[in-house]
Amino acid sequence: MHSTALLENVVAASSLYNELVMAGVCEALNVASEPRTVSAGRRPVMEVAGMPYELIGWMSQRGREIDLCRQALEYEYVTAVDEDGNLKFGPVVSEQARTKLNRIAARKTRPPKPKARSLAQLRTDWRASAKAFLGEAVHLVDSLLERARAAAAAIRARVAETLDVALAALGVSAMVFVMSSNGLFHRRHLLAETRRFLALVQRGCRREPGLDDEIVNAAIATHCLDITEPKTTRGLLADYRLIPI
Repeated sequence: MHSTALLENVVAASSLYNELVMAGVCEALNVASEPRTVSAGRRPVMEVAGMPYELIGWMSQRGREIDLCRQALEYEYVTAVDEDGNLKFGPVVSEQARTKLNRIAARKTRPPKPKARSLAQLRTDWRASAKAFLGEAVHLVDSLLERARAAAAAIRARVAETLDVALAALGVSAMVFVMSSNGLFHRRHLLAETRRFLALVQRGCRREPGLDDEIVNAAIATHCLDITEPKTTRGLLADYRLIPI
């Protein structure tokens, strides 16, 4: 695979990776997944259902450090002025600027690499760290699997056994259209959104192979219009067709 194709499809590949890893974990442990909103206005992330928020807080300490540093950088960004007293960048932090500032914050707050440890030692250290962080709620560490399986049983009782492909295609098409800057997108954008959608509705259950392609094909056939004028051999490929709603 050449670097251009890899870069273009990195989001779709990442969505597939996240979906399959969560499905594998849920299948191995007999648990389910659920969405959790980490930042307002952002997409939810899928996590194992039944995990206490106290324990999620223990795992999010690094994220909080980055957030605090990024907020300080954002303040500097919107208040920075040139020699004439004019704002250098602007009064609002754009999404693109926030992404760059987040990378800077991650580098500024990155701790030194710890010494290599065996998996057995890591598990021991993680358990001790979690118990120390939870304090009075330390009992949660010893009941995680039971809590997760109880939550999974309740979730699976509500999950439909079959998926309406036509309805999924409509929802995916609408989401991609809203998220695109000019209403134009490629097949890979539909594929990435479809895989996020499947991770959300399947709740950790494995789906039928090819279901993501089936939904994307239905979306393109029913809700999209091909406006590409191919000028190269690559432009004839389905992945490089430009389509609006």
